[in-house]
Amino acid sequence: MFTKVIALGCIVAAAAYTAAADAGHVVTKQRVAIEHTGSSFVLTPLTPGAVKRDVGTISFCCWTEHPTIHDGEAVDINDPEMTITGKRGTLVARNRVGYVDLMHGWSIFTGTWTVISGTGQYAGLVGGGRGAGVAPPAGDTNARFEGFLTQK
Repeated sequence: MFTKVIALGCIVAAAAYTAAADAGHVVTKQRVAIEHTGSSFVLTPLTPGAVKRDVGTISFCCWTEHPTIHDGEAVDINDPEMTITGKRGTLVARNRVGYVDLMHGWSIFTGTWTVISGTGQYAGLVGGGRGAGVAPPAGDTNARFEGFLTQK
C-alpha cells in the first residue's frame, strides 16, 4: 500500500511539473496596427505583448504587377516587400495587394502581409495580417495594416 501511495505521489508531481513547464512556454499572439502615410509609419500594439509602439520610415521594393480581371473589374495584383525601419528595429514583410483604379487617377488597394524577417524587437517574429489603403494621383499613399505577431 505504501509503495502505491509513493508511486501515485510521483505521478502527480510529474504531472504538475509538466503542466508548469508548459505554462511557461505559452505562445501568445499580439495584435498590432501599422499605419503609413508616404514614407512614414507608426506601429501601435493593439493588445499587450513584447512589441512596443514604434515610429520611423517605411519603404516598398521589388513590385511585380499582374493585371487581371475579377468580375469584370480590372485589378492589378502586386507583391512588394515592405520594410519598416524604426527606433526599435527593422521588420520586413511580403505584401500581396490588389489595386483597383478609381476615377481621376485615384486607386484603392487591399491585401495581406506576412513577416519575412526582423531585427531588434522584431527579431524572431512570425505573423501577418491584412491591409488596405488609398493612393491619390499625386501625394502620399495612406494605408493601415493590422494583424498578429508571435515569437517563434
